[in-house]
Amino acid sequence: MEQKKRLHRIEYLVYAILLLIILLAPTVSTLFHGHEIDDTEFLWHDLLNSWKAIIVYVIAFAIHDVFIAPLLVYKHKPWYYFLGVVALACVFMLYQCNGRPSQPPRILNESMNRAGKVSPKPSEIDFGAKMPPAPPGENMKPVAPPPIRRHDIISMVLFLFGIGTNIGIKFYFLSIGARKQLEELEKENLKQSLVQLRYQLHPHFFMNTLNNIHALVDIDPVKAQKCIIDLSKLMRYILYESDHEYVPAYQEVEFMENYVRLMRIRFNDKLRFTVNNNDDGKGIWIPPLIFISFVENAFKHGVCPNKESFIDIKSHVYTSDNGETRLQYTCRNSKHIKSDSAKAVNEASGVGLSNIKGRLDLMFGNNYTLTINDGVEEYAIEMDIPVKTGAPS
Repeated sequence: MEQKKRLHRIEYLVYAILLLIILLAPTVSTLFHGHEIDDTEFLWHDLLNSWKAIIVYVIAFAIHDVFIAPLLVYKHKPWYYFLGVVALACVFMLYQCNGRPSQPPRILNESMNRAGKVSPKPSEIDFGAKMPPAPPGENMKPVAPPPIRRHDIISMVLFLFGIGTNIGIKFYFLSIGARKQLEELEKENLKQSLVQLRYQLHPHFFMNTLNNIHALVDIDPVKAQKCIIDLSKLMRYILYESDHEYVPAYQEVEFMENYVRLMRIRFNDKLRFTVNNNDDGKGIWIPPLIFISFVENAFKHGVCPNKESFIDIKSHVYTSDNGETRLQYTCRNSKHIKSDSAKAVNEASGVGLSNIKGRLDLMFGNNYTLTINDGVEEYAIEMDIPVKTGAPS
């Protein structure tokens, strides 16, 4: 609402500036050409007449802006808007026609100067007086004015230009407001996507982890205590650290390692899990929970308790040709044929990947790549995203 009010204030400030420029135009013209006429009264009269003519357009502009333009811009009623413009144009033309001279001009066959008469000075002209009857000795003939004069055409063109400018400015600020609103919705959608991802991690994983820890309490109490510590770190990160738009990369790596340690409780030595990072992740900031869906998906797709399985993760920070710091992340895992119930779980895991892709779209637009290679025996995900260096503001 505050954003909308601010845009309205800017819109009417633009109108005020345009009005000021239009009102100053006759004044500037008078200042530059006033030296050609000595009569100050004539100059002021000409300037006032110019302002009176401008005020008529300003009133028409204001009526269109307040009452007619909203029918099209905000209420989306084009027919009502068209009728309103036609009605306003008719009233405007009636006013213009009413301001015409009451008598048609007369044309002299011979000029007054040739008859020895001198044209009156500007101060001697009575602008409100009617034209006197023709003198007995002059051959003067009234000329009927055309039904549509050049002045009428120019007035209508200026009128249409004014309302067209009004509509254009309104649609321009409406588009700015819509774009701002879309950006706010995208940010809110990004937050909701992150919340959805966080809650997606909770149910099955935490239930299985707690069951595993419960089984370890009697078998290996020391290992059970370590698992509880890892689980508490995991929950602390999800609840508190992942609320930020960016987090240090090393925190995301630690979160992933804690997750893997808890997941490995369920599997025997047939799982080979390797992580290859070319740096420690310090000084690099990335979106939170950006890796976990890939790792979770690798466990669901690629790990079988009674078969040889592997998960291979690699990350590489590099500088692109345009000087941008980027992160290249790869997660490869084995792939096994699973039962129908397991396939249902795998299909559900696709929600996490689509969620990640939606977040990447919102955060990076077209400035990222996400490639999924679904082979017969191997499943691989490759991601390339820009990262921030130093603490983001």
